[in-house]
Amino acid sequence: MDDMTHFLDIYGHLPRAGPGSTASTRRAWALMTDLPASPRVLDIGCGPGVQTVDLLQLTAGQVLALDFLPLMVERTRALAAQAGVADRLTVLQQDMHEMDFAPASFDVVWSEGAIYNLGFENGLNKVKPFVRSGGHVVVSEAVWLQPAPPALVVAHWQEYPEIDTIAHKLAVIGRLGYTLQGHFVLPESDWTTDYYDPMERLLPLKAKQWAGGPDEDKGLAVIDEARREIAMYRQNSAWYGYAFFVMKRRG
Repeated sequence: MDDMTHFLDIYGHLPRAGPGSTASTRRAWALMTDLPASPRVLDIGCGPGVQTVDLLQLTAGQVLALDFLPLMVERTRALAAQAGVADRLTVLQQDMHEMDFAPASFDVVWSEGAIYNLGFENGLNKVKPFVRSGGHVVVSEAVWLQPAPPALVVAHWQEYPEIDTIAHKLAVIGRLGYTLQGHFVLPESDWTTDYYDPMERLLPLKAKQWAGGPDEDKGLAVIDEARREIAMYRQNSAWYGYAFFVMKRRG
């Protein structure tokens, strides 16, 4: 197995691919206004499809869910079928950098914990043509919760330099021609219940499974990194988190 295989053998089998909850998805959805009865929704970086199914259950519309990992595409389809909403779902295996939808194709563009792959500002710019005038873009994004975080926390986030304060995120939203409908910080339980807690339970099982194998070192490196990530959050959750931003396209 290569490093990515080990990574997916852990992160690809968690209830969620990142922080979130049905309650937060529903709260963000409720902040939108003037939606059509059957909106067209694009879910970017859908992961295993938990929020995708939530979106399908919140509306009578159609959802196009996009992810570049075949495993996530399969999980999204299976979850929608289990929930009885697969008839209104299309799943596309594609890198979000390659998205090229027709202008004004969607009433809502949604992305939970995945817009960072494009960068916050670049991502909002990229999806803007896809949503109709007066339509919505809704994303959850990494933010600083307090000024001047400790150096070790800053170092932890060095691979995503666009993590910033909520105030700076709101300034980007306004500058790009969106009107803010609302925002809120995800509770700590959104990080733990379906993400870090099940990951923590899975790690010793994977360590035992990979022990003595030809790629044990690679597997243990992935496990060690996961443990560091969990510990970083549990010890420093006052400094960073995810925030939902709900915005409407102007013009």
